[in-house]
Amino acid sequence: MSSLVEKFKNKKVFILYLVGVLLLSTSVSFAYFTSRTNTSGEGGVAVGTTTVIESEGINAEGTIEFNNVDMYPGHIGIAGIKVTATGTTPMIYNVVFNGTNTFTTPLNYTVYKTTTEIDVSYTCTKKEERQGVNTIYYEECTGNNIEQLGTEVSSGTIHTNEGKTTLLDSEIILGTEEGAEVYYYVVIEFPNEEENQNDDIGSSISGNITIEEGDEYKNPEVTLTGTTVSGNNGWVKSASINVNVETQTGKYEALYCTTTEDSCTPNTSANISDNSFSVTLNNNSSAQKVCVQVTDEYNQIASGCSESYQVDGEIPNVTIASTSVTENSITVTVNGSDTHSGIVQYKFSSNNGSSYTDIDTTESSYTYTFNNLNEGTTYNIVVQAVDEAGNVNSASQSIETEVAERTMQEIIAGYNVGNRGSFSTPYTSSTTNTVFTTSDWKGTSYYFAGAPTDNWVRFGGFYWRIVRVNGDGSVRLIYNGTSTTTTGTGTLINSGATYPFNSSYTRSEYVGLKYTTGEQHGQTTDSPILNTLQLWYSSSGLSAIQNSQYIDTSIGFCSDRNMASGYSWSSTGSSHYYAVHRRLKNSKSPSLACTSSDIIKEPVGLITADEVAFAGGGFFNNKNYYLYSNQEYWTMSPYYFNSSYEYPAYVLALTEEGKLTHWTVRGSGGVRSVINLKADTKFQGSGTTSDPYTVVGAS
Repeated sequence: MSSLVEKFKNKKVFILYLVGVLLLSTSVSFAYFTSRTNTSGEGGVAVGTTTVIESEGINAEGTIEFNNVDMYPGHIGIAGIKVTATGTTPMIYNVVFNGTNTFTTPLNYTVYKTTTEIDVSYTCTKKEERQGVNTIYYEECTGNNIEQLGTEVSSGTIHTNEGKTTLLDSEIILGTEEGAEVYYYVVIEFPNEEENQNDDIGSSISGNITIEEGDEYKNPEVTLTGTTVSGNNGWVKSASINVNVETQTGKYEALYCTTTEDSCTPNTSANISDNSFSVTLNNNSSAQKVCVQVTDEYNQIASGCSESYQVDGEIPNVTIASTSVTENSITVTVNGSDTHSGIVQYKFSSNNGSSYTDIDTTESSYTYTFNNLNEGTTYNIVVQAVDEAGNVNSASQSIETEVAERTMQEIIAGYNVGNRGSFSTPYTSSTTNTVFTTSDWKGTSYYFAGAPTDNWVRFGGFYWRIVRVNGDGSVRLIYNGTSTTTTGTGTLINSGATYPFNSSYTRSEYVGLKYTTGEQHGQTTDSPILNTLQLWYSSSGLSAIQNSQYIDTSIGFCSDRNMASGYSWSSTGSSHYYAVHRRLKNSKSPSLACTSSDIIKEPVGLITADEVAFAGGGFFNNKNYYLYSNQEYWTMSPYYFNSSYEYPAYVLALTEEGKLTHWTVRGSGGVRSVINLKADTKFQGSGTTSDPYTVVGAS
């Protein structure tokens, strides 16, 4: 508005006509308006007929009329039109000029809009000035209440011979019961352009300013579309309601609400972007929908509700509450919970989820047993809880089945039975899951030979190797230290200390683990080496009740003092070889037979030379069988007596190369203790270094 005031208030507007002499001589006016209402004056105001817009359509006319007014450049005219609307439906209309215009110079127009009627007018005075030989003709116009005209809503030009000129396009009005009023003021100007306007001499403009019906008003529309992640059984794992809004002007307010009922009253403002917004439905045990209400700037309302969705996208809780195992089964109790759709299934896997067994149930706790499993095996148990929507949660736990509590006779019943063949060469074969048989003084003995990997036992805090299962079912073990990786001196008792077999050496009786002076098979006196074993046994913890109850003392140890063929026993007289010499040195035929007078019934003893031979050793080097330890240690087998030697009494021992050799009983050697476990002793494990056999109930 201010630009218009500054342009016309008390300002000269003029144009230079190069043919001014001709104009003066002819006295022809530039232009004129004709008017039905006979509004006259130097410029003027004509108020158009009130236009009533009703909901069923538009019926309106209004006029702007001037009567025989000479117009010079700079002339301004103004007209007003009042629009009144009743009803509640917004109407779209255009403000137009209908008439005839013969001016070649475009006439400028400006449209102002107010909600109140303004008493506004222009007064124009004709002016002429001389500039040399030319006469300048123009008008100066001043306005009344120009500042009150309201907001400028459009401007443009009216050109020659246009039957209709749209001055204002797509106006919208919403009626009231009393009638909503709006006023338009149209200012038309014959512009003062600095160019020849003589072509406009005799031109005229006549017609009226009115309104015409525009396009049909577009009521608001809302479209609600659900975007979901599908679940099961009518449930979805997530749902987002996308709302698209269409209105006439793009100005509106959108509210929404979420409900589990048929509908709700929208009360939350939407965060709108590009005429759309979305609402994410929360998890709920009931079906939900979103309802939306859109109100445009003309109070037209559109509303609607989405489809209903049962949403459960929350993983249910599942835990393994308890477990129990047997040798071939694992039982798990699982607890599950779900606050929305509810649990409908549990899934159980013993192979880390590679396959499952499905159990359909709605219980919050369920117990399941995996059967037909392998003993002593770790299984990766996975349990899953599935809710009705199809959400899955998992819990897992590694669980080991129990190892069967079996006697060693039951264990080796599943072993292969091998055939040693000749005993004249070292035996170094890998004999895992294989045992060999021979007879001892109690029956059939099953012995290990070569380099087995499954004859390890952990008992009493120590690691042992199984030598054999005796004929009565008892199990003979040889000491191997404090771990399965122990070698060297660690395989000997008392940190590898060495001891004499007997400090007395002048009688043949001293080759016995127990002996009686003057007797070939006596057992009244313990040898020093037996004393060493007994002291270690007492201090090692093996004599404690929890361990000693498993120690067998009835099978005994064979201190074979029988003579070799062709020799007679004497205490200090002639030299003689013991039977083991002929068996192992000459015929290479070891034996586990033993006369009752030579069976030493103690809780601890030593290995025999025949047991060494059965295991793969002999009078030859062998570093590749389980009795080899890179250490020298005693056996309990007498070898020979030679009265002519300074140290006449000899027993057999193993060298650092794993070879049998004879040592004087006065010499020093390492000690590897040997014990027997009772035939009814129960074992668990697989006998390997990582899973040695353990005695059930023992430390």
